Amino acid sequence: MGILGIVAYCTVFCFAYAWTLVWILERKEKKYRQGSVSFTDAFLIGSLVIILIYISNIVVLLRWGSSAFLYDIALIAALAGFGTYKEAAYKARAARIARRQRAEVRLLEHHIAKDPANAACFERLSEVCEKLGEKEKALEAARMAAELHPDVRNSWRVKQLEGK
Repeated sequence: MGILGIVAYCTVFCFAYAWTLVWILERKEKKYRQGSVSFTDAFLIGSLVIILIYISNIVVLLRWGSSAFLYDIALIAALAGFGTYKEAAYKARAARIARRQRAEVRLLEHHIAKDPANAACFERLSEVCEKLGEKEKALEAARMAAELHPDVRNSWRVKQLEGK
């Protein structure tokens, strides 16, 4: 493989590697809705990974050409391990959040049973139920909140949930 081939291979490999790493980190927001990685952080991480992988790949290809394939396999295995670890961490955090939200729903239902005219409890119950994916329960709570406290925000919330 000539020097041009080495440079082309290293370029493609490091960009693919950095893109995959950033994709793994962005799943936190896109799939699990747990807050996002800021553009600055993603850019910094991607840039550092590109530089490190690019330089290390060139060094390995030039110095130990026959071992370069094994080096890249090791890098891919490390990335797969990191992806698996992060996915498990995201799932565990999502489960913890869902447990807390279900506990909050039970607490709100308890308060509503004690004070059925509390519009604020119905508003919060609607928000939490929507986050849990319980759209009908969220809509029902929003309607009760709008009935008890007919302001623009509650009316808009009912319309928003009916539109989903």
